[in-house]
Amino acid sequence: MNPGEFNILDLIPQRPPMTMIDKLVYADERSAIGRLFVRESNLFCEKGHLCEAGLIEFIAQTAAAFTGYRNKTNRGAVSEGYIGAVKNLVITAMPPVNAEIQCEIVVENEIVGFTIIIGKVYYANQLIAECEMRILGANTLP
Repeated sequence: MNPGEFNILDLIPQRPPMTMIDKLVYADERSAIGRLFVRESNLFCEKGHLCEAGLIEFIAQTAAAFTGYRNKTNRGAVSEGYIGAVKNLVITAMPPVNAEIQCEIVVENEIVGFTIIIGKVYYANQLIAECEMRILGANTLP
């Protein structure tokens, strides 16, 4: 099944108003692409723009949707995860309200309960944010 055919709430553990991804549009074995329409009502909007925390959460939820998609296609359940660390964060612009942004994530490594990804956010085909993120899977917690 194509990732775009899933309701995003079937792929992620987050629920409104904390949902920071509208659709998973692409996924392969090690990467995924998610989209978000920035609404004025978004909790992470300040002064007409999505703030830094919103961009970080968008990256994390794109990774969560990717994991949920992989789990669902393998008949598994959606699981929770937690941001363990964010490294080398660079943000060059904040997208305005009513913008559609896209996030690309690539899984660099999966080791000892952590997934390490590289996340990049684009607005109007311009890279506006990127980082390395370490995500701890809930199933590894004691």
